[in-house]
Amino acid sequence: MRAIVIGAGVVGSAIAWRLAWDGIKVEVHDRGALGKEASWAAAGFMAPQAEADGPGPLVNFCVEGLKYFDSVYPRLVAESGVEAEYNGGGVLYVALNEEEKRELEGRLEWQKNVGLKQAEVLDNSRVREFEPALSPQVVCALYFRDEKVIDNRKLTEAFIRAALKAGAVFHACSAVEEIVIRGGRVAGVRLGDGMIREADLVVNAAGAWAGALKGCEADRVSTRPVRGQILCFEAPPGKLRHAVIAPRGYVVPRANGRILAGTTREESGYDKSVTLEGIASIANTARALLPSLGSIPLRELWAGLRPAAPDLLPVIGPSPTLEGLYYATGHYRNGILLAALTAEIISQLVAGKPPAIDLTPYLPARFASASG
Repeated sequence: MRAIVIGAGVVGSAIAWRLAWDGIKVEVHDRGALGKEASWAAAGFMAPQAEADGPGPLVNFCVEGLKYFDSVYPRLVAESGVEAEYNGGGVLYVALNEEEKRELEGRLEWQKNVGLKQAEVLDNSRVREFEPALSPQVVCALYFRDEKVIDNRKLTEAFIRAALKAGAVFHACSAVEEIVIRGGRVAGVRLGDGMIREADLVVNAAGAWAGALKGCEADRVSTRPVRGQILCFEAPPGKLRHAVIAPRGYVVPRANGRILAGTTREESGYDKSVTLEGIASIANTARALLPSLGSIPLRELWAGLRPAAPDLLPVIGPSPTLEGLYYATGHYRNGILLAALTAEIISQLVAGKPPAIDLTPYLPARFASASG
């Protein structure tokens, strides 16, 4: 069987690895450099409860995503040779004032009500024991002991290398323009240069560009880019021990000491510019959390485009109109966390097996139904 994966971000690369692991002949085409869009620009949270906006199927999907990643990560490291700095030190969700404290208490309550594992509540003094560099203005925090961060760039590289080792072939700067259809089913793709690549199945993992492909317009799948900006500080190792999230932003440490601060959520189209307004917003929140950042050198700044569906839920599953076409896109802020489990689900669907989770909220068919 031959498969084409459109998109070499963390999701597309994970799918390529998983399908090649099943013995499928896989080739991956990306419109740009491999893994250099949203996957490159992320912060690397593996924190389903700390990052959840509220109750619903997505938080449960993310919890399962973390469990699955924990199970498959040793194999990924062994097959790729890349250790992606998977930090199991826990994640802090902090409040800087009474209003944020009420938000924190509400988060704790709804997670308790839906049966999620309860975070440990830390008062001001306990927070400072965990993170001495945090601002004394921190009122309290939730400590999600089992949640983690990872170096997202190294993770994407690991999936690519593992897929290559398993036999997948990657093509950078190779834009797919159209799904080729014969007899009502997928037959391959047409590239930007007009070349047709034959395949038995195609997986659309093109992120924010997933809805622009020709040939599958009847599916009405829609994704849009949501810009996020990040600042990177050249801090000494150990300056920050845990990833820290607050309602207005976050700070994340890397093994080499660097600290990432983010982020914005901007409807800016396909513009990846870094803006003064975005920088100022991030810097103010980061300094409120970590006052010493004001004297630490700023190393670099960047922006990325998260792929978002209109309902902000992932788009995963078979095309409702074309046999042999699958979608794996729209992961928005959860692509790093959900990449491995999404790849497993696509593998199960291709093999005709029941998926690991209930896909009803995420099926591409919801777009055609909504339009109808």
